[in-house]
Amino acid sequence: MKHFKLLAVLTAFMFTGVLSAQDNIGSTPSTNTPTAIEQQRGQYHESDAFYPASLEDQLKAAQESGNSFETNRIMQEMNSKIPAQNKFPSQFNNGDSPVTDVPAPFNPDWYTSDVTVHSGDIKFGDPYFRQIDMKMGEDGNMYIALNRAPVSGTNGRIDVYRSSNGGASWVFCQGVQSATAYFGTVSLLVESRNNSVGDSTRLFVFYTRSTVGSNNNDAAINFASFTRTGGGFYSASIATPPAGQEYSFASAVSDGAFYTSATWVGVMCTESDNALTTTNAFRYYRSVDWGANWTGVTFSSGFNDFYPSAELRPGSSSSNDSVWIAVERRLSATQYEIRIVRTPWTPTASSNTYFVTSGGANVKYEKPALTVKQNRSTDSAMFTVTKNGISYYCPTVNGGGSWDTDFSLGGASNGNNKAFTWCSSNPSGSEPFNGIWISSDGDSLNLRIGGRIGNLGTTVYKRNSNSASTSVSPTCIVYSPVSTTSLCAFSYAGLGPVNVYANQEALITGINQNGTSIPENFSLSQNYPNPFNPVTNIKFNLPESGYVKLVVFDVMGREVATMLNENMNAGSYTADFDASQLSSGIYFYKLITADFTDTKKMMLVK
Repeated sequence: MKHFKLLAVLTAFMFTGVLSAQDNIGSTPSTNTPTAIEQQRGQYHESDAFYPASLEDQLKAAQESGNSFETNRIMQEMNSKIPAQNKFPSQFNNGDSPVTDVPAPFNPDWYTSDVTVHSGDIKFGDPYFRQIDMKMGEDGNMYIALNRAPVSGTNGRIDVYRSSNGGASWVFCQGVQSATAYFGTVSLLVESRNNSVGDSTRLFVFYTRSTVGSNNNDAAINFASFTRTGGGFYSASIATPPAGQEYSFASAVSDGAFYTSATWVGVMCTESDNALTTTNAFRYYRSVDWGANWTGVTFSSGFNDFYPSAELRPGSSSSNDSVWIAVERRLSATQYEIRIVRTPWTPTASSNTYFVTSGGANVKYEKPALTVKQNRSTDSAMFTVTKNGISYYCPTVNGGGSWDTDFSLGGASNGNNKAFTWCSSNPSGSEPFNGIWISSDGDSLNLRIGGRIGNLGTTVYKRNSNSASTSVSPTCIVYSPVSTTSLCAFSYAGLGPVNVYANQEALITGINQNGTSIPENFSLSQNYPNPFNPVTNIKFNLPESGYVKLVVFDVMGREVATMLNENMNAGSYTADFDASQLSSGIYFYKLITADFTDTKKMMLVK
C-alpha cells in the first residue's frame, strides 16, 4: 500500500546547552560488513566508464577558460563513446510552463513568529515527504522550493522563493506548473553560470511528473531551470520509466562548489513499482551542458532501497569525484538498515557499498538525510536518521574509510517517535555541520547548531512558532553570509500541510518601509538604541530606486553580517539588526548605493 502511515508532528525550540559527551551516547564503530542476506546476493555489477577520465578534465579546463571550440570538440568526442541507450536528450516543451500569477510576498514580525514564505496548501507528503527543499546560493541568497497542492486548473505546481537579507523577507523567483500533470517530490540546485557576469545564478528544479494521477504512478523525471530573477525559463523531461513503474524521490547533485562556469548537474532517483512496495533500480542522470543533454545509467542492488539522499563526494580532482547515496534498505519487514551506495560522478553502472548500520532484527533505521562537506578532498560527512523512533547521526571523518553509528542527535528525552531528520554542512569553517529533527508526539522542531562531528553543538528546542506538518519533512541549511560564519536556517510546512515558514539563528529581523512618501536625499541615521543589546534599529532614506547594500563589519574590517543586498524601491526604511551571535565591542554599518555611501559606528554591550 503506497500511503505508509507517518505519525509525525513537527517540533520547536528553546535555547539549551548540550554536553559534548552526549553526542557519543550509544555510538559505535560501524562494522562496514554486509548482513548474511547481502553476502549471498553479492556486490553490484561493475562496469567501465564510457570514456577516459582525462576527457572530463580536459572539458572542465575548456569550459572554465571559455574556449567554446575546444569545449564542443571534447563534448563530441565524449558523446561518440556513449552508447545510444545511455543518451537522454532533454525533451523540451512538454507542456510544463512558467508561473504567470506571482504570489504576494509575506513578512510577519520576526520577533513573534517565523517568517511566512508561502501562503497556501502544500502537496500531501506521505510517503513522498520531500515536498520542500532549501539551498544556500553562491550569490549569498537563500532559496526555498515548494510543491503546491493540486487545485482546479493546475494539477502540478512548484514555486521557488529567494531571500537576499538573511531570511527576513522572501520574494517569488519563478516556478513551473502544469494543467494536466501531477508533480511528486522536489529537489533544488542553485548554481552560478558565470560568477564574473552580473546576475548569472541559475536554478534547477528536479521533480517527478505523472500524467496518470496525484499518486505518482508512471512518473517520469523532469526538470525546470531559470535565473534567480525568473528569466530564461525552460523545462524538459529527462526520462520515462518502463511500463507499470515510477521514478520516485528525486535527489539532485552538482559540482558547482568548485567551478565558476563549468558546473555539471545531476539527479538520482529510484525506479519502483507503482504501488511503491518494491524498488527495482537506481536511475542516475548527469548533464555537462546545463540540461540540454543527459548521460544516464541504471544500477540495482537487488534490495528494496528507499528514500535515496544523494550528495557529491569530491575527490582529489574532478576525475575521481563520486556520488554518495544514503538509502533505507529494507532487509525484512522488521529490519531496516542504512547503506551508503557510492557510484562515480561520471555516470557508469559501477558502484560499491558502505554497510554502515547493523541494527539487526526488530530495528528500523528510517529516512536518512545525507550531507557531505564540499571540500576537496572530502574529509567528513554524516547522515541523520531515526532508529526505532529516536534521532541519531552517523558520521565519517576520513572520507568514508570508516563510519560511526548512533551518535545522539536529539536523544530519547525530547519525545519519541521522531519521524523526520535533516542535516547540512558548509565547505569551510571549524563548525561546518548542523542538524534538525522533529517528533511525532509533540509539535516541536529542534536544531543542533554551531557543530562539528562528535559535538554537533548547542541544542535549540521548540523553535517553530506554528504547528507543523505531519507528512512533509522540514529542511535546513548552513547559512554563510561571510566565509567565517556558519548559521543554521530552516524551513517547514505548517499543519495541513499548509503554508511554508522559515527562520534562522542570528537573523536580521526585517527591513520595513516607513510610510509611502519619497525622501529628497539619501541618508543613513545613527542606530537606536546605541549602545544596544542585542537588537538595534537602523534607518535609511532612498530618494530613488536601485541596488542597495547594507553591511556590518568589525573593527578589523571583517564583514560579519549582510543586512541588505538587492534592488530597492525609493522610500524610507528601518532595518532591525540582531547581534545576539556577536561579541561585545565596536562595530560599523555601511550603506552602499550607486550614488551614495555612508558609514556609522555602533556599540554592542552584553
